[in-house]
Amino acid sequence: MRNSQYLVSYLKANQSRGDGRGLAISSFLAYTLRGAAKSYSGKYRQALENTLKREVAAGRVRLGASRLGRDAYYFIESVEA
Repeated sequence: MRNSQYLVSYLKANQSRGDGRGLAISSFLAYTLRGAAKSYSGKYRQALENTLKREVAAGRVRLGASRLGRDAYYFIESVEA
């Protein structure tokens, strides 16, 4: 199964904002999509959400809160001993 083309940019955007201040998927796509792509925003959202759920199941991403209290996803940072 293919990953969403926005996976890395979404996670990096949330990582730079910090825990609890990230964007929900819909907010991120509203800022990112331009032109005709906006008419397909629902499909982009679903693809990104499915990819993020697979990443959560694989243990590379975690679910947290966005800056407005909705769901946002963040990288799981590896802890070095």
